Amino acid sequence: MLLKPDLVVSSAHELSPALLKEYGIRAVMVDLDDTLVAANAETLKPNYRHWIKSLQQAQIPVLMLSNGKRERVKRWSQELGIIGLPLVGKPFTFAFRKGLKLLGTKAAETAMIGDQLFTDVLGANLIGVMSILVTPLSAGKLLHTRAARKLEEIILRGGNHGSSVHR
Repeated sequence: MLLKPDLVVSSAHELSPALLKEYGIRAVMVDLDDTLVAANAETLKPNYRHWIKSLQQAQIPVLMLSNGKRERVKRWSQELGIIGLPLVGKPFTFAFRKGLKLLGTKAAETAMIGDQLFTDVLGANLIGVMSILVTPLSAGKLLHTRAARKLEEIILRGGNHGSSVHR
């Protein structure tokens, strides 16, 4: 099903380079708001910064694929030293194709890590990228995000989720 993530984890930093490589992942697309940084926050927790660096050291390229505003995505992508694509239009496949082109990888060897079923997981699944769902870092600052989270809870409670990783 298109809303079923391939993998479910509590947070992105649980995904070690070794674990990603076990799944055949050579590059990562990651959402910004509520995946790396809470939507209403201006600070990044150190474990997320270390996680990005660990991926880079393992030669796993990271690209920020976000529907967020240009200024916010630019700020965080520059601070983390990764490419950032703002206002991309997830879940539409053109957004993911653009990410794949910049990463230089095929869909089957790329993962999308995000906090939303209807943007991150759906888009990844539509194009054949490994979809990894994380627990959101906040309830969301936008009304439509909070409403979508309620629907996501119902879907996930119905058993429509992928494998889990427990560390």
